[in-house]
Amino acid sequence: MAKKLVDGDAKNPVRCHGCAHYFVTYDRHRPYGCAKFGFKTKSLPSLVVIESTGMQCAYREDRQATDAGRKAQNQRKV
Repeated sequence: MAKKLVDGDAKNPVRCHGCAHYFVTYDRHRPYGCAKFGFKTKSLPSLVVIESTGMQCAYREDRQATDAGRKAQNQRKV
């Protein structure tokens, strides 16, 4: 499941942006959070996971893309 952090992975760490579990909070002291692990943090949650466990985040899931045509449908008709 989770893979150990090795030299090659240090160049390409898992990023939280685009993850289904990543969220932004209104807490200015801890503005980022991970719903899967259930915590808020000052830095990106993926960095906290690497520092804590020494491994990449195993729960990263791509967020579903939004409908690109939705914006055009909601535009005001003149």
